[in-house]
Amino acid sequence: MEEILSDFYEENDAGDQKEYIDGVVYGVLKNISEIDGKITECAKDWTVERIGAVSLAALRIGVYEVLFSNDIPDPVAINEAVNLTRKFAGPETVDFVNGILGNIKK
Repeated sequence: MEEILSDFYEENDAGDQKEYIDGVVYGVLKNISEIDGKITECAKDWTVERIGAVSLAALRIGVYEVLFSNDIPDPVAINEAVNLTRKFAGPETVDFVNGILGNIKK
């Protein structure tokens, strides 16, 4: 993961977001089993293997921020995950991601 992040930072200006990016990436990796378990629990009739890669990445970030991060308010975390989904996965998956994250927040 260090090599991937290093390559990312070489190609992109992360500015003051480097600490946040590192925290989320390593936080998701550290808690991936619990995060995926929550997603599966709340995604009726869906497994993480069936969810598109971009939507799954946004979900994992959102779940991590809701369950494990005290720095970001839950509504902000959910909104950002939904916006990532809308921008990179398409509008057809927005309700799905929003619904799962809303259920997890409860």
